[in-house]
Amino acid sequence: MEFIARSPRNKPDVVEVRYDCACGCKPRASYQRGTDEANHEHCCCGQVHFVGAHAEERLKTYLDERSAQGMDAEVGGYSFHTQDVDVPWGELVSVAYAVPAIPKAH
Repeated sequence: MEFIARSPRNKPDVVEVRYDCACGCKPRASYQRGTDEANHEHCCCGQVHFVGAHAEERLKTYLDERSAQGMDAEVGGYSFHTQDVDVPWGELVSVAYAVPAIPKAH
């Protein structure tokens, strides 16, 4: 997966990390520099990504909570991936993403 990391205008301590999904969406999650947060966006096809501190742990917790509520059964499970992305202030930020075994229709 190829992620694009950019800071919005007038927000040099924020990065938005997005990708171009095969379904046509462009999911975007933001991260505030120096925080202990991980933010996410869930694509319509079922793919989801978290950006920031403890991204992988928070992604798995999020999907476990959805599963406990009976959500996402139709996707047949997820494969999990992590990578670091270079951000505009010269650091690496963690990105964790999950790809559904059976993507939802767009």
